[in-house]
Amino acid sequence: MLRTLIRRGLILTQVLPKSNITGCHLVSRRFCESRTNPFRGESQTERKPSSQAPTIDREKKLKILALELEMAYQEGRRVPELAFLSDQNWEHILTLPSKSARFKYYTFLWQVEKKKESAKVKKEERAVAVQARKEELRKQSEECDHIIYGLSRTTMFLRIYDSAINSFNNNKLVQAMRFGEKIVIDCSYDDQMNRHEAVNTAKQLGLCFAENRLHDQPFDLHYCNASLNKLTMKTLHRQIPTMLDTDFPMNVHEKCFTELFPLQNLVYLTPHCRTDLVEYNPDDIYIIGGIVDKVSNDPLSLAKAKRLGLRMAKLPLDKYLNWGAGSGKSLTLNQMVNILLDLKQTKDWNKALKHVPKRKLVDFDREPQFQERKLRQRIEKLAFNPNQWGASSKKVQ
Repeated sequence: MLRTLIRRGLILTQVLPKSNITGCHLVSRRFCESRTNPFRGESQTERKPSSQAPTIDREKKLKILALELEMAYQEGRRVPELAFLSDQNWEHILTLPSKSARFKYYTFLWQVEKKKESAKVKKEERAVAVQARKEELRKQSEECDHIIYGLSRTTMFLRIYDSAINSFNNNKLVQAMRFGEKIVIDCSYDDQMNRHEAVNTAKQLGLCFAENRLHDQPFDLHYCNASLNKLTMKTLHRQIPTMLDTDFPMNVHEKCFTELFPLQNLVYLTPHCRTDLVEYNPDDIYIIGGIVDKVSNDPLSLAKAKRLGLRMAKLPLDKYLNWGAGSGKSLTLNQMVNILLDLKQTKDWNKALKHVPKRKLVDFDREPQFQERKLRQRIEKLAFNPNQWGASSKKVQ
């Protein structure tokens, strides 16, 4: 019955709390969209001041969204089950501006749900196969009288577990905290990024930590101006749940780097300044702006460095690299960290800048072929048929 009413343009809505009427009323879709739908603006025919418009609280919005999702699931559309959605998913759904945007997000969550179900089934199948293989090996060992060599048997090799590798990598970070060079990532640009850019920044911050951790000579990496209530740090905390633990080798500060380190040692790396970084100085503390600016390329890091009175530098990309036409000179945060790691170790810019993606550079081996193909396309575009040209000229006469 409820589905039939919804298909006919009717939805189920609650009445105002102060009303003496209890229960539910079936109200037309047009009435609800113009007055009570939180995802639609003011009606085109009737506009009232925002103070007179009824306010719908968060719980009522969630009930409407849950009803929408449940009906779509009952109709067989590609949407996840209600139990699959987490609190972070609901928070993101509340920020979506339209119904089409919500259903695109529902489809994405449905794909994630199906991938997890498929991975779970494959894991169970592998567990059954491994158990059968172990049982077969056990029977072979019982039937055989002599010594059997190999993995999980008599062997001279010691098995290294993942926990031992993690302890080794964490120990490298602890040694870097005591004796290594320091590097800072400025995480104060949440207000200048949209949601997609903030999530992308969090992923790059996680890659910075992971790749610095795996290096032979890691930095003492510091995340400064980290607001734990902002989206970037929340996303990073979901990626690394133990990052705030006291025994985890990760430095996360809510304070500014000017309060933690001497000002004369700070160097802000920004692509908008005119000074090139000639060589790596182990006494300097280099600062990387933790921002992903795909929409605008405003010199935010340059303005902040000038406001704080810090030295500035940029990587000498134009001196050592040949950029391709139309390729941007922007690098990700983990690429910047990798360049500084190799520069510290090798003191060679040519080796350090190998972390720049090759798609952004000119390949001189293929450049003549590219230019020739481009010239042929230009000739084909400008080519004309003489017979057609003569016929058109006669028409003009």
